Amino acid sequence: MELLIIIVQEQDYPGLSREFIRNKIHATRFCTTGLYLNKTNVTLMVCIEKEREEEVLGYIRKNCKERTEERQVSEFNGVTMVDVVRSVKIGGATVMKGDLEALMKF
Repeated sequence: MELLIIIVQEQDYPGLSREFIRNKIHATRFCTTGLYLNKTNVTLMVCIEKEREEEVLGYIRKNCKERTEERQVSEFNGVTMVDVVRSVKIGGATVMKGDLEALMKF
């Protein structure tokens, strides 16, 4: 079994969750916030059979697209922190994968 921890933008979550529900992929959802942009993310923990890994990654690729947005961010200018407007890439997905020895339900 595999444990996937998937971090997606809040706006990408609805399509991904519909895909997971339609294909009977069970997930636990956590609401999280990124540190750099302070944007709301959704973190999902998914436990799947190894054979379904590519299927799940395909749903993520299909529903979570990277895009560019103008955002005010804080940066260090050598003396102090200043707010500047930058084009930043947001969206897409971050996926962390690990082998899962056992899954227990009580």
